[in-house]
Amino acid sequence: MNLKIREMRIQDLATIVELERQIFIDAWSEESFVSEIVSNDYSFPLVMEINGQIVGYAVIWRYADEMHIANFAIHPEFRQRGLGKQFMRYVLKEFGDARFAFLEVRRTNEAAIRLYQSFGFRTMQIRKKYYRDGEDALVMVKDLRNNK
Repeated sequence: MNLKIREMRIQDLATIVELERQIFIDAWSEESFVSEIVSNDYSFPLVMEINGQIVGYAVIWRYADEMHIANFAIHPEFRQRGLGKQFMRYVLKEFGDARFAFLEVRRTNEAAIRLYQSFGFRTMQIRKKYYRDGEDALVMVKDLRNNK
């Protein structure tokens, strides 16, 4: 198995947008991903590949002393194989010079919440009716200062 994590490219978008629509009720648009790749200086969009096939992707925003995991997904057919843990480990190491890491997750996304908790994220607050369908989001934070 040849696993690789690299920068997201425009050529990846057909696959990523299709996966995004499969995975998320309120999927990001292709234009949103284009903006992250092309014009957001604080954005670091990544893909995870196995043997050249995209099996995951993430969008990390890095500014000042914070990182924000804006989007994080693993292909449904590749879940329960430890890839989410490998990808999160990479993200936290790569952007670990930040002081804090933040993310939002649907309150009902128990698998994602367990993954984030396993890396030391804790719920900081609840954003009521954050998502378009009215579901709440958990805002989670990880203090990275002790990881040095």
